[in-house]
Amino acid sequence: MLTLKGLILKEKKIGESSKVVSVITAERGVIDIFIRGGQKSTKNGASTQLFVYSTLCVEEKLTASGQTDYYLNSSELIRAFPNIRLDIKRTALAAYFSELILFSRTEETGYHDVMRLVLNSMHFLDNGKMDMQLLKCVFEFRLPCEIGLRPDLVGCADCFKYEDDKMHFDYTENKLFCDECYITKEDSQETVFDKTLLYIVRYIALSEFEKLFFFKISERYQSKLTQFTESFIAYHFKNRFKTLDYYKGI
Repeated sequence: MLTLKGLILKEKKIGESSKVVSVITAERGVIDIFIRGGQKSTKNGASTQLFVYSTLCVEEKLTASGQTDYYLNSSELIRAFPNIRLDIKRTALAAYFSELILFSRTEETGYHDVMRLVLNSMHFLDNGKMDMQLLKCVFEFRLPCEIGLRPDLVGCADCFKYEDDKMHFDYTENKLFCDECYITKEDSQETVFDKTLLYIVRYIALSEFEKLFFFKISERYQSKLTQFTESFIAYHFKNRFKTLDYYKGI
């Protein structure tokens, strides 16, 4: 028997009474857990709802192909994030966060920083103490950073200049270049940073979690940051996310 703490990202009905939930955990990454009678039973109902954080006691069973299937034995609710489900805009953003995680899912150990990012994001989405659009940008950019796509933002990749009035971020190389060193190539995609936008992007990519969610920016730079983080996701994930379209349409 294995005991995990996880956040429910997705629910899927199986047959007339059972369901499967996709869960992000610190210990195993993203896994699917089969819940017998999960659609009708009240025993685990509250602790296996969408967007709740729970302790999950599961049985591991090895399939003929060598994969591990997980079956829920018991569960206990830790935190429900109730305000998310009371507001359609917050629900849509939580669904977008979940879709990003599920798209980039891995089953592995050492997922603690991703789990921390997810729980902190859900906390601030629930309590409303951070601007929702800024929270979206923080999650959009920091998630790829935590799964191995963190760009080189220390300085110009060629001359190592720390900052300039214009710095070019090349999505193809995932690197930063100063205005003098940057050479536009036929297949290159870029975003030009001024000093302020560069500072904001570095802050999101490199800050400790204790500081990550405690800052504000102007509407002007919010617009620029949104364009950059959405472009970063679009380039590296190469997928159109329906939940993002829905969130932006509300």
